[in-house]
Amino acid sequence: RFEWFVEKATELGVDVVSPVIGERSERKVFKAERSRKIALSAMKQSLKAKLPLVEEPVSVRDFILGHSGDSGVKMICYCFEGETLRRSIKDVLEGLPSDSAVTVLIGPEGDFSPEEARLAVGHGFVPVHLGPSRLRTETAAVTAVTACYLHFME
Repeated sequence: RFEWFVEKATELGVDVVSPVIGERSERKVFKAERSRKIALSAMKQSLKAKLPLVEEPVSVRDFILGHSGDSGVKMICYCFEGETLRRSIKDVLEGLPSDSAVTVLIGPEGDFSPEEARLAVGHGFVPVHLGPSRLRTETAAVTAVTACYLHFME
Protein backbone atom coordinates (compact mmCIF):
# COMPACT_ATOMS: atom_id res chain seq x y z
CA ARG A 1 0.00 0.00 0.00
CA PHE A 2 2.88 2.37 0.66
CA GLU A 3 4.12 1.81 -2.88
CA TRP A 4 0.68 2.76 -4.20
CA PHE A 5 0.95 5.98 -2.17
CA VAL A 6 4.41 6.72 -3.60
CA GLU A 7 3.02 6.33 -7.12
CA LYS A 8 0.03 8.63 -6.51
CA ALA A 9 2.07 11.20 -4.57
CA THR A 10 4.56 11.36 -7.43
CA GLU A 11 1.76 11.91 -9.94
CA LEU A 12 0.50 14.78 -7.77
CA GLY A 13 3.95 16.36 -7.60
CA VAL A 14 5.30 15.91 -4.06
CA ASP A 15 8.90 16.90 -3.46
CA VAL A 16 9.84 14.41 -0.75
CA VAL A 17 8.45 11.15 0.60
CA SER A 18 9.77 10.36 4.08
CA PRO A 19 8.70 6.99 5.45
CA VAL A 20 8.46 6.94 9.23
CA ILE A 21 8.34 3.99 11.58
CA GLY A 22 6.44 4.61 14.77
CA GLU A 23 6.04 2.81 18.04
CA ARG A 24 2.80 1.29 16.75
CA SER A 25 3.82 0.66 13.14
CA GLU A 26 2.87 -2.77 11.91
CA ARG A 27 5.42 -2.70 9.11
CA LYS A 28 9.02 -2.26 10.25
CA VAL A 29 10.81 -3.02 6.95
CA PHE A 30 10.81 -0.58 4.05
CA LYS A 31 12.51 -0.97 0.69
CA ALA A 32 13.41 2.58 -0.31
CA GLU A 33 15.05 1.54 -3.59
CA ARG A 34 11.88 -0.20 -4.78
CA SER A 35 9.83 2.91 -3.94
CA ARG A 36 12.34 5.05 -5.86
CA LYS A 37 11.80 2.90 -8.96
CA ILE A 38 8.04 3.23 -8.58
CA ALA A 39 8.39 7.01 -8.25
CA LEU A 40 10.53 7.15 -11.40
CA SER A 41 7.95 5.15 -13.35
CA ALA A 42 5.10 7.33 -12.07
CA MET A 43 7.03 10.49 -12.92
CA LYS A 44 7.51 9.33 -16.50
CA GLN A 45 3.90 8.20 -16.90
CA SER A 46 2.44 11.43 -15.53
CA LEU A 47 4.86 13.65 -17.47
CA LYS A 48 6.12 15.31 -14.30
CA ALA A 49 9.44 17.09 -14.70
CA LYS A 50 10.67 16.31 -11.22
CA LEU A 51 11.37 13.09 -9.38
CA PRO A 52 10.54 13.22 -5.65
CA LEU A 53 13.23 12.32 -3.18
CA VAL A 54 12.30 9.05 -1.45
CA GLU A 55 14.19 9.03 1.82
CA GLU A 56 15.30 6.11 3.92
CA PRO A 57 12.92 5.33 6.78
CA VAL A 58 13.45 6.94 10.18
CA SER A 59 11.65 6.74 13.49
CA VAL A 60 8.79 9.16 14.05
CA ARG A 61 10.81 10.76 16.85
CA ASP A 62 13.85 11.30 14.61
CA PHE A 63 11.66 12.74 11.85
CA ILE A 64 10.02 15.21 14.22
CA LEU A 65 13.30 16.29 15.80
CA GLY A 66 14.92 16.55 12.37
CA HIS A 67 12.19 18.92 11.17
CA SER A 68 11.76 21.01 14.31
CA GLY A 69 13.48 24.05 12.81
CA ASP A 70 11.89 23.85 9.36
CA SER A 71 10.20 26.87 7.90
CA GLY A 72 6.75 26.59 6.40
CA VAL A 73 3.76 24.84 7.87
CA LYS A 74 3.99 21.44 9.56
CA MET A 75 0.88 19.36 10.20
CA ILE A 76 0.15 16.07 11.94
CA CYS A 77 -2.85 13.90 11.14
CA TYR A 78 -3.67 12.00 14.32
CA CYS A 79 -6.96 11.03 15.94
CA PHE A 80 -6.24 12.81 19.27
CA GLU A 81 -9.60 11.40 20.49
CA GLY A 82 -10.95 14.72 21.79
CA GLU A 83 -7.82 15.68 23.73
CA THR A 84 -6.67 18.35 21.24
CA LEU A 85 -8.54 20.66 18.92
CA ARG A 86 -7.79 19.81 15.30
CA ARG A 87 -8.21 22.12 12.33
CA SER A 88 -9.05 21.02 8.83
CA ILE A 89 -6.07 20.78 6.51
CA LYS A 90 -7.94 23.17 4.19
CA ASP A 91 -8.11 25.83 6.93
CA VAL A 92 -4.40 25.49 7.74
CA LEU A 93 -3.47 25.88 4.06
CA GLU A 94 -5.76 28.90 3.60
CA GLY A 95 -3.80 32.00 2.69
CA LEU A 96 -0.43 30.28 2.31
CA PRO A 97 1.59 31.54 -0.66
CA SER A 98 2.16 29.06 -3.48
CA ASP A 99 5.86 28.72 -2.64
CA SER A 100 5.23 27.68 0.96
CA ALA A 101 6.92 24.59 2.33
CA VAL A 102 4.38 22.09 3.66
CA THR A 103 5.10 19.00 5.73
CA VAL A 104 2.31 16.57 6.57
CA LEU A 105 2.95 13.78 9.05
CA ILE A 106 0.53 10.87 8.59
CA GLY A 107 0.18 8.20 11.24
CA PRO A 108 1.35 4.67 10.54
CA GLU A 109 -1.07 1.73 10.40
CA GLY A 110 -1.38 1.63 14.18
CA ASP A 111 -1.51 5.46 14.44
CA PHE A 112 0.97 7.52 16.42
CA SER A 113 1.46 6.82 20.08
CA PRO A 114 0.26 9.62 22.37
CA GLU A 115 3.92 10.40 23.14
CA GLU A 116 4.78 10.76 19.45
CA ALA A 117 1.78 13.04 18.91
CA ARG A 118 2.70 15.22 21.89
CA LEU A 119 6.30 15.46 20.66
CA ALA A 120 5.11 16.59 17.22
CA VAL A 121 2.77 19.24 18.61
CA GLY A 122 5.52 20.40 20.96
CA HIS A 123 7.78 20.90 17.95
CA GLY A 124 5.33 23.02 15.97
CA PHE A 125 3.22 20.47 14.12
CA VAL A 126 -0.40 21.66 13.84
CA PRO A 127 -3.00 18.96 14.60
CA VAL A 128 -5.25 18.52 11.55
CA HIS A 129 -8.07 16.30 10.36
CA LEU A 130 -8.97 15.21 6.85
CA GLY A 131 -12.72 15.03 7.41
CA PRO A 132 -15.16 13.07 9.54
CA SER A 133 -14.01 9.56 8.52
CA ARG A 134 -11.12 7.57 9.96
CA LEU A 135 -8.97 6.79 6.92
CA ARG A 136 -6.42 4.08 6.28
CA THR A 137 -2.86 5.37 6.27
CA GLU A 138 -2.42 5.35 2.49
CA THR A 139 -5.83 6.97 1.93
CA ALA A 140 -5.07 9.69 4.48
CA ALA A 141 -1.71 10.35 2.86
CA VAL A 142 -3.17 10.66 -0.65
CA THR A 143 -5.99 12.83 0.70
CA ALA A 144 -3.49 15.19 2.36
CA VAL A 145 -1.35 15.38 -0.79
CA THR A 146 -4.46 16.03 -2.88
CA ALA A 147 -5.59 18.82 -0.54
CA CYS A 148 -2.19 20.49 -0.93
CA TYR A 149 -2.18 19.90 -4.68
CA LEU A 150 -5.62 21.48 -5.11
CA HIS A 151 -4.75 24.39 -2.85
CA PHE A 152 -1.50 25.27 -4.61
CA MET A 153 -2.58 24.65 -8.20
CA GLU A 154 -4.87 27.69 -8.21
